[in-house]
Amino acid sequence: GIVITEDRCTATAVAKKAGVNGPMTSHTADCADCDFRINKRPSMDWPKGSMRPCYAYKGNYPAIVSSVRGGKTWLPENLEGTKEQISVWKKQEKELITGYIPQVEHTYAIYEAGYGIMNEHQLAIGESTCAAKLYAAPTIAGGKAILDVRELSQIALERTKTARDAIQTMGSLAEKYGYYSADWVSENDARMGEGGEALTVIDKTEAWVFHILPDDTGTTAVWAAQRVPDDHIAAVANQFVIREIDPASPDFMASSNIREVAIRTGLWKPQHAAELLNFVHTFGPPRAHSSYANRRVWRIFSLANPNLNLPADTNSYADDYPFSVPVARPLSAADIMALNRDHYEGTPFDLTKGLAAGPYGDPNRWDVSPVEGRSLEQMLQGGFERSIGLFRTSYSFVAESREAVPDWMSMMWFSQHAAFAASYVPLYLVAEDAPQEYRTGSLFKYDSSVAFWNFCAAGNYAARFYEYAMEDLRTLQRELETKAFKLRRKVEEESIIALSFIKDASSTGYTFAKGGFQEKLA
Repeated sequence: GIVITEDRCTATAVAKKAGVNGPMTSHTADCADCDFRINKRPSMDWPKGSMRPCYAYKGNYPAIVSSVRGGKTWLPENLEGTKEQISVWKKQEKELITGYIPQVEHTYAIYEAGYGIMNEHQLAIGESTCAAKLYAAPTIAGGKAILDVRELSQIALERTKTARDAIQTMGSLAEKYGYYSADWVSENDARMGEGGEALTVIDKTEAWVFHILPDDTGTTAVWAAQRVPDDHIAAVANQFVIREIDPASPDFMASSNIREVAIRTGLWKPQHAAELLNFVHTFGPPRAHSSYANRRVWRIFSLANPNLNLPADTNSYADDYPFSVPVARPLSAADIMALNRDHYEGTPFDLTKGLAAGPYGDPNRWDVSPVEGRSLEQMLQGGFERSIGLFRTSYSFVAESREAVPDWMSMMWFSQHAAFAASYVPLYLVAEDAPQEYRTGSLFKYDSSVAFWNFCAAGNYAARFYEYAMEDLRTLQRELETKAFKLRRKVEEESIIALSFIKDASSTGYTFAKGGFQEKLA
């Protein structure tokens, strides 16, 4: 069956001048029981008139079962489990189809996991589920919508090369075919908690933040997007961050119905025709525990620019925080990896300190779940900090979009399980497939040949004696990732040189003088 999970992810968007090598985006897919596998889908040609099946969102294993999607991960024959389990899972290839949309004649090669990640043209997308005042269900659950954010992110990567085109494609399709929420089975308050979505979208020159939610009819979508200034970083942590939308500015995009839906539903009552709509105030509900989302944004901004002095505490809508902030210095992929591992170390909110951390500084805190007779809100009268680094991460990545290299070098840094206990590896779109260690396995069985389980074992042992064990783990991380950065530079430089012998060197159009390899080996 379908299990709706509170994934509650963190995503960043680093603009062109804010990144050492250009734009970057990251995503920590934080989910206790989600499918952690990655799929490499090759570029494909489709007969004219083909229709593309769209599948209902399903976080737990197997997230997708499809004989036609492309790649090996989602194939029915790649399922692992008992005969009874596999028999049930195979049925979802047809049972979870929400509808069909016209297929394009050619789709690009992409990496995808719980959501779309990156394509062969260096377009990359991060994700963070956001609370929204409106929510809707898919066709298979009595609703009218066909598309969710997972399908939209994958379709955008299949069909587009730039962030602007990706956003317009996702918005237009959602308006036409309907958009449904990540949670459509819970009670009203819980559904509101996962009613909307945010995507961080980058290409070789721009970084954007995209917000989307259903309209009140459940048949279409409301969406908006804002460009991140070139020397800035933006962050999304389960709460909308776009504020006043200026339709006259090229730095904004939005659905044509956004003002109409806001007024019709009573969510916005403008005082005059020229008043700008504030997206987060209009469509985002105030959080009872705003620090859950806002503290992570504060942490990212504070680490990116320590001179800002932003308040650690703010109101439910984080009105004290800007949409994005300038970075103090250009950030590297290693800097973003460090963000993904952060537990507020060195701040008043440090999860490695205090009674809850035990005698050895364990930063992991279990989530609170509703019990019979008491709602989640009733139980959350107190709580621990919610850090960026989390024990229940399924996978995380840092994607770089580098103008200084050819698109066939499109790559990302990928990891599974908790980032603090794992190492990141470079995955290239030009590769024939994703490594078997990252595209197999499940939570049903420990398997030492699966990357996730090795990282999980390391994290489990380290957490018991965190203060001391992490010294060895961090040393190994630095060794492995420093080696990976150096090997990446060597392999890519040699590839460019080899290419110049095949083609006239002047025709390649690529040079390393642009700073394409200014790595920070942190």
